[in-house]
Amino acid sequence: MDKPRIHQYVLLILLGAIWGSSFFLIKITLETISPVTLTAFRLFLAFLVLSTLMLALGKRFPKDRRTWLRYLAIAVTGNIVPFILISWGELHIESGLAAILMSVVPLTALVVSHFWTDDEKMSLPKTMGTLVGFGGVILLVGPDALKGLGDSVLGQLAVAFASFCYGATSVYARKTGLVKLDPIVNGAAILLCASIMAIPMAFVLEDPLALDPTVRSVGALISLAVLSTAIAYIVLYYLLGMAGANFTALNNYLVPVFGMVWGFLFLSESYDTEAFVALAIILFGIIITQLGKKRRKILGDAALINGKTGE
Repeated sequence: MDKPRIHQYVLLILLGAIWGSSFFLIKITLETISPVTLTAFRLFLAFLVLSTLMLALGKRFPKDRRTWLRYLAIAVTGNIVPFILISWGELHIESGLAAILMSVVPLTALVVSHFWTDDEKMSLPKTMGTLVGFGGVILLVGPDALKGLGDSVLGQLAVAFASFCYGATSVYARKTGLVKLDPIVNGAAILLCASIMAIPMAFVLEDPLALDPTVRSVGALISLAVLSTAIAYIVLYYLLGMAGANFTALNNYLVPVFGMVWGFLFLSESYDTEAFVALAIILFGIIITQLGKKRRKILGDAALINGKTGE
């Protein structure tokens, strides 16, 4: 992969900002809406948004069976399973610990892409940068959050497995070539598959009609659907196609950072110097992962030229 451009860094930050708001939005939604119902209607509302946009722009769904089977696989591993696991897990663990567990995504993407792709192999800068970023997340959230690792093992495993699903699914989407298709079409199609499965699940496992959601929870659910799912999907699949799974997965280090930012802006929370040091470490880790790409590209181009001249 080529070195990401400035606008791709901007989109990475935007994705981190959007998903940074999702954890507290999930907490608010869960006040009066149960986890599977939350997941089902989050997916369905997001599908309505993206499909409307897709049709308005004159785009169409693909017709080949293989592409739809891949959409179906991503709907399960990248939507239904992790959405339900995270929603359920947040009923049992603190959001700070959830943020640390979710930051396993870049580590997962790094390892899976090494064995599953030809152009996103592990390297010293990638490995070091990923580990530095992970350390920054722990410092930002607070090492004390790790003390809760023994409190709710199932809740922690649920969020950790969800993070693995996200990382592996990102690599799968790129490996199968789905990221070469239009990101709006990809998002709408995957959300359609996920909605078709999740809505019946909600009525079988829970009783959505018996719920009495508050305006606050409904508003949070709509925000989750529009911002954290529909808009985020467009950005996600664009970055996967243009910058790769490893780079895109780094947004998970920015999620707790923006959790801090939103807390400062909307909840009047204050932070000490340690939080800003952690932010610097996270950003430094992201920068480290991109070192050496330009040099490798130059060497690769030189080898290609030499190969042609030697023919």
